[in-house]
Amino acid sequence: MLQPKRARRSQQTLAAHAGELEITQAGRPLAMPLYQTTVWGFDNVEDANSIYHDPSKGWVYYRSSGPNQSAFEKAFAQMEGAEASRATGSGMAAIFTALITAAQVGDHIIAEKSIYGVTVSLFLKQLSRFGIEVTFEDLSDEQAVKAALKPNTKAIFFETLGNPLVGVADLGALAKLARENKLVSIVDSTFTPPYLVRPLEYGVDVVVHATTKYANGHSDAMGGILSGNKDFIKRAIESAQLIGLTMSPFDAWMNVRSLKTLPLRMEAHCRNALIIAQWLEAQPQVSRVHYPGLESHIRHELAQRQMPKGFGGMLAFEIKEGGADAVQRFIKALEHIPYVPSLADVITTVNYPAMTSHRHLSSEQRNDVGVTDRLVRISVGIEDPADIIADLEQALSAL
Repeated sequence: MLQPKRARRSQQTLAAHAGELEITQAGRPLAMPLYQTTVWGFDNVEDANSIYHDPSKGWVYYRSSGPNQSAFEKAFAQMEGAEASRATGSGMAAIFTALITAAQVGDHIIAEKSIYGVTVSLFLKQLSRFGIEVTFEDLSDEQAVKAALKPNTKAIFFETLGNPLVGVADLGALAKLARENKLVSIVDSTFTPPYLVRPLEYGVDVVVHATTKYANGHSDAMGGILSGNKDFIKRAIESAQLIGLTMSPFDAWMNVRSLKTLPLRMEAHCRNALIIAQWLEAQPQVSRVHYPGLESHIRHELAQRQMPKGFGGMLAFEIKEGGADAVQRFIKALEHIPYVPSLADVITTVNYPAMTSHRHLSSEQRNDVGVTDRLVRISVGIEDPADIIADLEQALSAL
């Protein structure tokens, strides 16, 4: 016996389909909506299959991509001057994706020795498990780099500004060295977002960022991104999708929001950092200040050429007397500047690299790259610089 056709759906069905909305009006939202969904529904198999064949037609599953991630990638690629970008769940995920795209089992990579300590740990503790060998060198020494080359060397890795000593990489020279030896040049430009430096213009092949830092700039969204030519990024996307190195919808949405103010924030960060660095250099409790905007910096002239809009918001300084105890007294005496194991917020923060970014390295390894027990890193914010100086001054006086 045929059952009568139901005129209305049940409460259970209505509840399950709650929130489904078809937008038919001519206007569009001024701010990008948050697409907090992991999967998309289709009317037929063919529609979904067409996107699998051509991802530019839409989205199927968020591990591959989604509207917020695509919007962030497009915006960042335009700012970076890249053919394509791929967003990941963190800066370390972006670095890892770039490296496993450039190298595989049995290959060799040369890396700058004075880079972010966690990146060093990634190279030493994880890449080795994938059969990738890494040699650390001072990449400013061309002869040392050439001596480290092997038949299986596939890439060189460095930072635009070193973390935490803000050493300046000669982008053009390193890109040229890589091209001459058929290597992929990969640079971590986290300290220098594209408003300040666009490494691809110097011939670098791949640029990575921890977007958790300046691209976001508010300490409220995670992420990483790598940018380069379409062929490299296409291969990187395949690796990232299979491993699951994906940026979440909300983090991508937050990072798109933050990009809108990136140039304004970087102008303030750079202006304040130079003022703070110049002030610190004159303090009797300070033995040395590391900041490329200072004439005393060994690569100041190179920094001026590569960073005409400013030298970034990161600096480091060394306390003249005392070691870890003196640093801890200084940090404890700060009243308005918090101790934060990260960087690039709109507020000024301090960090002790020996116990954060480089804590996994031995004291010998830390000293070899200049990360001494007396070193303090400052991420200069966008506040009134007079207020920043006032807090630093009263904390230094405690020494």
